[in-house]
Amino acid sequence: MELNLNVESRSRYTWRNATGNVEVTPLQFFFPENEKEIADIIKDAEKRGLRVRAVGSGHSYSEVAVSKDYLISMKKLDKVSGTPNDCLLEPWKNRHLVNISAGVILKELNIKLDELGLALPNMGAVDFQTVSGALLTGTHGTGINKPAFPDIVQSIKMVGTGGELIQVEPANGMTDPLKHGNKSALRLIKNDDVFQSAVLSIGGMGVVYEVTMEVKPTFWMREKREILKWSELRKKLVNGEFMRFVENTDFVAFRANPYEVKGDHSCAVVQQHIVGEHEKPKGWGATKRNILSSSLGNIEYLIESTIRRMNLRPQNTPNTIDQAIRSTKDIAFFGKSHQVLYQSGLAVIRHGLSAEFAFEAKADIIVNVLENVFKAAKQNAEIGKLYQSSHVPVRFVDASKALLSSAYGKKTVYIDIPLLHTTIGDYELLERYQDMMIKLGGVPHWGKMNNKLYENIEFIRQKYPRWQTWADIRNELDPKGTFLNDFIIKMGLS
Repeated sequence: MELNLNVESRSRYTWRNATGNVEVTPLQFFFPENEKEIADIIKDAEKRGLRVRAVGSGHSYSEVAVSKDYLISMKKLDKVSGTPNDCLLEPWKNRHLVNISAGVILKELNIKLDELGLALPNMGAVDFQTVSGALLTGTHGTGINKPAFPDIVQSIKMVGTGGELIQVEPANGMTDPLKHGNKSALRLIKNDDVFQSAVLSIGGMGVVYEVTMEVKPTFWMREKREILKWSELRKKLVNGEFMRFVENTDFVAFRANPYEVKGDHSCAVVQQHIVGEHEKPKGWGATKRNILSSSLGNIEYLIESTIRRMNLRPQNTPNTIDQAIRSTKDIAFFGKSHQVLYQSGLAVIRHGLSAEFAFEAKADIIVNVLENVFKAAKQNAEIGKLYQSSHVPVRFVDASKALLSSAYGKKTVYIDIPLLHTTIGDYELLERYQDMMIKLGGVPHWGKMNNKLYENIEFIRQKYPRWQTWADIRNELDPKGTFLNDFIIKMGLS
């Protein structure tokens, strides 16, 4: 049975993620323009007993996007528009709701929202992901009282088994069922468990083609960075001062050098406050981060030369990281929210790998985990001359309602281990850190390196107390296994 679909597609096509550490050659790679074409792809796959998977920009380092059968690119679904209120329940009609197609890149979304006088309430450190990719892997951002990405979403539209169009919302969600039934061909599901499963489904319940987010009017932020020694920051963590600061500041994160330089670890504490537009500071640098932090991450050859230097002279790595941390100190940085929350560069993403872990946001846990990281970094360097090639970012986020969020039910601290890809020992180091962090109780991020979880199914089930509810809903929505993928199977979630 030959392929007979009126959808742009390619055979013998190898898809790679942005960093190049994951690749797959599916039977067919599709570029649909709308939900009808997605439905046709799904129906054809089910006739052939094949599976379907959607991919975005390939920002994830894990194997979450891999499909050997039909793979769908979402890049042509790129619309952003206000949400019509003709089917909304009355309390929702004056809220800031926006319909966003799944293939919209966050950078483009920020531009579109800005044109509408709106902004995301939170975002990750980068803006290269598609909306669906960021959502379905649990992107979080920072701010202990700010929502993770799945918790900004109010409604999901997806194509399910048999090509059925489905709209999923919480039980008290925005859509009036009576008005919806008269105006839409989508089956409306208003159920808390179904919504909180589908909103972070790892692509396992259908192909999400549009989401509705609740956003905010445009707001401005001011960023300040402070360089501290770990001994100073540790003291503030232990006595409770730092966590009070985290609770009472809009957005907080910090970065730590895993290596001692001159007897201590350097840390850069980043605080970001929501301010009025009239509070723009004066003087050079007020609206731009310093030249090193704003340009280095976007210049390809600088990253490549850094990797070469680290491979040739690995013993210089601690000082290189220390200098990089100290160079990020700013007099002041003021801008619109998406400009300030953006923290990295495109070249870094193409040359980066990362394993990230979620813990309950408690000071004693942060101190214990970081000091274990410092100890492991020292041991890896002393015994194997293997050095991790970046600082350790620490970020915070509010408790999530999504059943498979690593922040489910608790305010969470994320501790990241990023490396520059192709530095010597990169994969080996990340596997060693995964083993260590899992033993400490850290829950790996679905979109980062997490292959060690394949060996820890019981750990996953312990850390996600409602995984069985998620799996039951996935099986109910996908009885033919069309959206089941190897990643979900390896994680023991099927």
